Amino acid sequence: MKDNNPTIQDIKAIRQMMEESSKFLSLSGLSGVAAGLVAIIGAAIAYFFILDSGMVKYDEHMVDLYHGNTLFIRLGLLGIATGVLIVAVTFAWWLSYRKARKAKVSFWTHTAKKVMWSMVSILTIGGLFSLILIYHENIRMVASVMLIFYGIALIMASRYTHRDIQYLGYIEVVLGLAAGIFLNYGLLFWTLGFGVFHIIYGIVMYLKYDR
Repeated sequence: MKDNNPTIQDIKAIRQMMEESSKFLSLSGLSGVAAGLVAIIGAAIAYFFILDSGMVKYDEHMVDLYHGNTLFIRLGLLGIATGVLIVAVTFAWWLSYRKARKAKVSFWTHTAKKVMWSMVSILTIGGLFSLILIYHENIRMVASVMLIFYGIALIMASRYTHRDIQYLGYIEVVLGLAAGIFLNYGLLFWTLGFGVFHIIYGIVMYLKYDR
């Protein structure tokens, strides 16, 4: 039965305003689309121009990366990963900042800092662990680790922003676990997680909140 009591309606309105004030709602859905496109472009460059350069046979196990002169391969992969991260973060910041300005709300709020810290802390740990794996020549597990830690970071960040982001986080974790089982398809799972599903998530978020 619908309650039309003005006092109760006012209380509900106040509670909704308090909940919204504790959430970072300026995250743009288009930033997810942009990040996904950047990831797919980066994966294509890694596959067709770095790993298939003729210097090493790409077999997904990457066992040849530690035999012979493959410095170009290693530096190329590191450069692509770094470039994808920088461009994706730049797009996310710019599009979200533009959304906040359009809505005439503050962007760099205390809640936004919480989102950033929860993401950065977990991703830093995951990045360091990935470097340890590379140091011990366990390159095949890197894609799995990156996806799992990224998924956990999204799940944690969902406490401070749209709850929908947790679903993308769970998908990333599942893809990461699958990549740890099917080691021959690490790049494929990486492309699906950071590319395809990011685009799908971005489109859904844009239609649901931004538009």
